[in-house]
Amino acid sequence: MATTNLKAEHQAALKKIREGLATKVRILVNRDCCPACAAVEGVYDFDDVPELPVEGCSHAGGCRCHYAPVLDQFGP
Repeated sequence: MATTNLKAEHQAALKKIREGLATKVRILVNRDCCPACAAVEGVYDFDDVPELPVEGCSHAGGCRCHYAPVLDQFGP
């Protein structure tokens, strides 16, 4: 059940980023992340961004990845 809540939180965060000024989305990982999470770190087009939490995450505390907006347009 906790995974379902975490998934919903990530989906809400991604929706907010899509509706803002971001042109892409970045997946941020922790320094001590597992190999599965390290593999998804990077910048993605909205249509290609992997779903969080990362399937196959093996970190003892669970997936700690986050979405972040990529803002590469300046001005109005």
